[in-house]
Amino acid sequence: MLEDISLSVERGTIQGLIGPNGAGKTTFFNIVSGLLRPNNGTITFNGDDITGLDPKDIARAGVGRTFQITRPFPGMTVRDNLLPGLLYAGGYDDVGLARKRATELLELVGLGNLADEEGRDLTMSEQKRMEIARALATEPELLLLDEVFAGLSHEDIDRQIDMLRTVQANLDVTILMIEHVMEATMRICDRVAVLASGTIIAEDIPEKIVHDQRVIDVYLGTDHGGESDA
Repeated sequence: MLEDISLSVERGTIQGLIGPNGAGKTTFFNIVSGLLRPNNGTITFNGDDITGLDPKDIARAGVGRTFQITRPFPGMTVRDNLLPGLLYAGGYDDVGLARKRATELLELVGLGNLADEEGRDLTMSEQKRMEIARALATEPELLLLDEVFAGLSHEDIDRQIDMLRTVQANLDVTILMIEHVMEATMRICDRVAVLASGTIIAEDIPEKIVHDQRVIDVYLGTDHGGESDA
C-alpha cells in the first residue's frame, strides 16, 4: 500500500526511486502508468490531471515505461517489436514510417545491427535495451524505467549508462528510474528518492542520500514493512 506519497520530477532530469523489496516502487509505476487506479490522490503530468486514465491514454499523453521482466513478442524481429508502440501510442499511422522510426530508435540504443534478429534471441543486456526502445517507441516525454540495470555486468552497466545519457540528450526525455544497482543509481541520477513501507522517507542528491541515516536504517533491515513489488 502506498500512503501520502508526494514526488515531483523536474523536466530534463534523471531521477532515481530506490527502496527495499516490498517498498511499493513497482506499484507506484503501475499507478502512474494507469495499470492500477489509486483510491485517492492526484497524478499530474504537464499540468494535466491523468489520475485513473487508461494506460493507452497515459501513454499517448507522453508517459512511457519499461517492465522488470522483458517479454519480446514471439516470432517478431527486434524492429517489429517496436511497431505496436509506434502505431498504438507513438502517433504513427503509416507502417513504413513506423519501421523507419523503429530503425532510428534501435540505432540510438545500440541495437541497429540486430534490427532483423528475432527479439527473443537477444542476450539479457540486449533485451533490456530493446525494452527501452519499445518504451521510446511511444514517443514519451517522461520515461519510467523499471530496473534496467538488474543482472548486468559492470561492462554492460557502463554501456547502459552511456546509452541512457545519449537517449536523454537526443530525445529531450525526462527519466524516472527504479533501481537496486546503487552503482548505476549514484552515477546517473540527478536526484534520488527513497521509498519505504509505501512512503517517501528521503529525497536528495545521490551523494547525500547514501549518508542519510534513515536510508541506511532501511537498507540494514530496520524497516521492511509493506507489500511485495511485482
